[in-house]
Amino acid sequence: MYIARKPVFGHYEYSLKESYYEAPYWKSKTILNLGEFPENYITYYSEVAFFIDLEEKLEELGYKIDQWELEKLFFRFLTPEAQRIILQFTRPRSIKKMRKAFSIKDIHPFDIKRRLVLQFGIAYPEKYMDIPYPFLSELCEKSRDELENYFWDLEDRLTHREKIKYLMAIFGLSYISSRATQEDIDKLFISKFCQILEDENFRMGVNLEELYRNYFCRYIWIYFDMVPFFPKPKEVYFKEREIYFKAFELLGISVEEFKKLSRKELLKIFRKKAKELHPDKGGSHEKFIELRKIFEELLKIKRGE
Repeated sequence: MYIARKPVFGHYEYSLKESYYEAPYWKSKTILNLGEFPENYITYYSEVAFFIDLEEKLEELGYKIDQWELEKLFFRFLTPEAQRIILQFTRPRSIKKMRKAFSIKDIHPFDIKRRLVLQFGIAYPEKYMDIPYPFLSELCEKSRDELENYFWDLEDRLTHREKIKYLMAIFGLSYISSRATQEDIDKLFISKFCQILEDENFRMGVNLEELYRNYFCRYIWIYFDMVPFFPKPKEVYFKEREIYFKAFELLGISVEEFKKLSRKELLKIFRKKAKELHPDKGGSHEKFIELRKIFEELLKIKRGE
């Protein structure tokens, strides 16, 4: 059982979920929606004494869970003082975790890479990818939804600079030459980003757009924060990069695919998507307008190639 979050119109919505196996992947299902403020389920009797009012509701849903388990799930939503007291009393009694036997082949390389960088803070994790570190067992028997929440929670502990180094390491940007232009960096990032999202073994049955909107969008946020650390690019590169991101989001076209497409092939893809999004077919009016604008920008790029 875990708590998941997803961005919704400027805030996060939380839910209590669990992973379950349904061949060939681990999948997730929602147990209970917690809303925007999960802390509302916590009742305080003093600055540090509290009760999480969910045991009965979960039991009605068929889940037997005690306050100790709920405390671990809701730890991040406790007051700083309550967190401090809990850590103070649990640290001395910490017991070495029992690690399950696992095969490194059962874990996606991008998950291994992220976990290694988070654990060791290294810039070049590739040479350690085949080592079955015990902590990698934490990545087993989890759905893609649970894994992304797991990584997001760990990434939240990083400082701003650490997040930038982390992003460079997991997307292979640490290898790029110091002479590289912003355009070179953009293309490499977009290429790696799209390659991972398009990998069905990575998505584990999750819809590409859902994974992008709910979770992978956070890497876009970090990437845009990285820009001041690189040589200042021309304005056209910023615009082109945003167009590529939108093209991937709306049309599912990666940079490499776009470069190979003729204008005729691009028009064919646009028409197919336009039929899906057309308001007369029950589609979104805003999305349809956005699609037309992106298509026009893509044609401009094609003319300039």
